[in-house]
Amino acid sequence: MNEKKDGRLERGKARRELLLDAAVTVIAESGAGLLTHRAVAAQAGVSLASVTYHFPGIAELRQSAFDHAGSRIGLAFRALVEAHHETPGSLPELAGNYALTLTGESRQDTVAVFAMILASSHDESLRPVIRELDGHLADLLENYVGDHATALILSSSIQGLILTHLATGTGPDELRTSVTTLVRRFAS
Repeated sequence: MNEKKDGRLERGKARRELLLDAAVTVIAESGAGLLTHRAVAAQAGVSLASVTYHFPGIAELRQSAFDHAGSRIGLAFRALVEAHHETPGSLPELAGNYALTLTGESRQDTVAVFAMILASSHDESLRPVIRELDGHLADLLENYVGDHATALILSSSIQGLILTHLATGTGPDELRTSVTTLVRRFAS
């Protein structure tokens, strides 16, 4: 029987998405160190066997969760930048406003990404995912700042401002102003 006809492929993709969402929740709420197959199963309300079927090893689960959360926040920013490509001067405000999105409605993904960045100091297998995510952000900023190396510095600086905001709870207006000012100062 054709997998596409009987819906197994779509159900498998939906189950994998459910498990990755649950993994991101576990990381955001408890930290990367407490991500286990059992914790994801409990969070998703599924059997442990379901989690281990889709993610046989914890390393694969960690990397996939990191990529899942990072892709969601990265793709949203890419869409925003591409929608305003005609007005490159608007990038500082776009970045400032998007920083608020990352600490507001996308907070769980953002916290999970930062937790996994920190976890990479002990888990080298996560480092390629970080480099990929940083590279994508730098690609979006490169046209504005002039070169890739400067864009990577700006990307890291923005992440630092967001992390500080998450850790200290500074006001949203302060975060938006800080990110907007930072991006504006990096203009080529």
